Amino acid sequence: MKKVLLIFPWIILASCSGQKSENQVSENILENFTFSVDTLVVDVGEEIFMPGAYSNFEISEDKNRVYTYFEPDLEVHEIDLNSLKLLTRHKFEKDGPNMIPMYLNYMQNLSETELFFASSVQAGIFKKNGEKAKSISLQPEDYTGLGPDFSYSLGNDPVISPDNTKLLSLPNEGLGTAEGLAILNLEDMSGKLLHLPALEMTKNFRVVFRQGNGAISSGENQRIKLVNGKLIIDSGATSDTYILDLQSDSLRLMTFPHQLVPKAKTGEFPNEVDSNERRREITREIDKQISFSQFYWDEGNQIYFRMGQMNREFNEVTRQYTADIYLFVYDEEFTLIGETIVEGLDLMPTGGFAKDNKLYLQWVVEENPAFVVYTLNFQSK
Repeated sequence: MKKVLLIFPWIILASCSGQKSENQVSENILENFTFSVDTLVVDVGEEIFMPGAYSNFEISEDKNRVYTYFEPDLEVHEIDLNSLKLLTRHKFEKDGPNMIPMYLNYMQNLSETELFFASSVQAGIFKKNGEKAKSISLQPEDYTGLGPDFSYSLGNDPVISPDNTKLLSLPNEGLGTAEGLAILNLEDMSGKLLHLPALEMTKNFRVVFRQGNGAISSGENQRIKLVNGKLIIDSGATSDTYILDLQSDSLRLMTFPHQLVPKAKTGEFPNEVDSNERRREITREIDKQISFSQFYWDEGNQIYFRMGQMNREFNEVTRQYTADIYLFVYDEEFTLIGETIVEGLDLMPTGGFAKDNKLYLQWVVEENPAFVVYTLNFQSK
């Protein structure tokens, strides 16, 4: 293990009232908060492969291992988080009856024996020994209830419910933002689309450049993820968040009384531009406003947390980005119980996965895969 930074104080600026209620939080969980950052190198033994080719990290049920997709060899690597060793290389097939989706970009750990794989057009449940357990259609016409005019892709951010009976996704068109939340019942092959009005403003902060048959887009987008058994639908453009009741398929909108940052981005930006340079310029303007990360669950402290950033700027001399970074903490009912500006970080940690009070992000050290690990000491004295 290599220590790369010393412990920094996180300067506490405010505590907050409970979300959507008049109850006052009597104690600020971020009082006396500290964090540290380590670089942890994974021991891969004699294995030789591209250490930066990992994607789609999924933690095991016991929280002691992580599964990550290694695209060059169509494998899922199982890494022990306690010993930091590569345990197993689960191999999958590129053709035949057990073929995994081509251009795979979504993976979900379902159990000790099964994984969910998906691309934008294909999906299925696979055993970790490489055998396909179930094909899952992403074709709208295969589901009753969506209607004959439903023309959106179902392969955007697909998630399987914990009981494997439903597929949830954020259907979109091309490179655009989501049109709502699709709920597909895999038992009776029915589907429905729930609208997400609080997140519709996300489309105002995404820009596309098209050239010939190709296109590239950037900016904010909606997200969907299972966190602590709850399906969370959110967006980088606003703090408003939906929680889906997986039994009743009902949505609950959560709003938060943040004091340090605006609740959402504002203003008008073009959605399509005529050059890639113009796309980058617009994106940089969008990025100067508040942006929220995904939610994480800290099991030890029984809290949710997420990050935020504002005033993101690109330094032409150093070729690096800097920004003001924030931390937000919520209790089990998503009541906001603390927020702070973070001194000592220039960019917002995003992606990765959480284990206890640690946030793991992918990294590479020389020829070895590694993690940058943020240890978050919420209750330090």
